[in-house]
Amino acid sequence: MVQQVKSVKQEYWRYDALPHIELRSTHQSRIGYKAHLHQALSVGAIEEGCTRVNYAGREYVAGAGELVLIEPEAVHSCNPIEGGSRSYHMLYLDTAWCLERLSSLLSFPVEHIYCDCFAVRDSTLFMQYLALVNLIQQGNVESIPELLDRFTFTLFSRYCSSTASGEPDRAVTLYMRQRLQENLIAPPSLSQLAEELSLRPETLIRIFFHDVGITPKAFVNNLRIEYAKQLLRQGEEIVDVAQSSGFSDQSHFHKLFVSNTAATPGQYQLSRSISDNH
Repeated sequence: MVQQVKSVKQEYWRYDALPHIELRSTHQSRIGYKAHLHQALSVGAIEEGCTRVNYAGREYVAGAGELVLIEPEAVHSCNPIEGGSRSYHMLYLDTAWCLERLSSLLSFPVEHIYCDCFAVRDSTLFMQYLALVNLIQQGNVESIPELLDRFTFTLFSRYCSSTASGEPDRAVTLYMRQRLQENLIAPPSLSQLAEELSLRPETLIRIFFHDVGITPKAFVNNLRIEYAKQLLRQGEEIVDVAQSSGFSDQSHFHKLFVSNTAATPGQYQLSRSISDNH
């Protein structure tokens, strides 16, 4: 039997006093994801079951007790294996906040954060993570910063750096990324970018897909969903959010939001806790 998004128990935790963190907890889910990205540094923890991670051209099966590290704006997907369920948490850390923390740790300004590996089995870090999850879920806002500092110190000092270990994006891809992010409502067309770069449209698609992992169109839609999440957190009406983030069709917005987040816009908007099993 196919599991429906609304039947999955999920919780989102956000606090005005801690705008740089967001927690998602998902229980016994068999819902899959399309390839997508987050603008935050994403740290996942598998508590039960296992998930197939596709990231940076590699595939890995992460199991209970493992952490998954996803760099900001890195395309990835995490999906159940053969219909099995998994329970997991996702902690989203604001990129600017992470850069400030890493700069302090390294004692020099850092412009980018990179993860040395994307799957980690580290019992100390995992227990710190679960303790942090517990504080966030309890709403113990005063105690969260101290434990968050300890957790990120361990995470950054062991597994993060300011330099990339893999092949950097090409100049064409960097240019396209910048141009596509300038105006999410009316981004430049592929033909316009092709003219600007003196390349054929199909060449741009091939280069971009090789470097990023999704097409330019999918990249724009991912950024639109990320912006929509920001508006939903601010309490904007869902219909207005769809338009403001560049979707003229409400049903298309809903479908893309679900495929990228495995939650409906309404579920995501509910802060602290949701469980829609009706």
